[in-house]
Amino acid sequence: MQLKKITSQMVIPVVTAIIAVLFIYLGITKYGFWHDTRGPLPGFFPTIIGILLLGLSILAFFGSFKAEKTSYPIENWYPAIGVVAIMLATLVIGMLPSLAIFVLVWLKWFEKYNWKITIIGLVVIMAIVIGAFVMWLGVQFPKGIIYNWIMY
Repeated sequence: MQLKKITSQMVIPVVTAIIAVLFIYLGITKYGFWHDTRGPLPGFFPTIIGILLLGLSILAFFGSFKAEKTSYPIENWYPAIGVVAIMLATLVIGMLPSLAIFVLVWLKWFEKYNWKITIIGLVVIMAIVIGAFVMWLGVQFPKGIIYNWIMY
């Protein structure tokens, strides 16, 4: 019996399954899933998403045994690199400035829009984020290390 070589198509579903189990565990134990009279608790959506992610991870893992070799061109990694960059920038300069920079870079560099369309897109997106999330819903976005350092 010959063992099949372990590929990224096998490893990635295992990693996402571990993340899914963590979401399910924290959603149920730490945040709570459902209250009898109030309905969904803060762990409701993480648990549901975790269950769906676990199911898809299992399907992807078993599908990896019959899949062909896959290449990963750098263009496929742009969204993942963007997410990591936003997370790091959020820690340093805060979420709203990092999202604004991301929108500018994405629209101008990757989508190749002219400056007029890029600025209009930035204004519309930031108006939605600030208007809906900050002013209307009162979401407190992370401020970042620099903001906290200046203010304290």
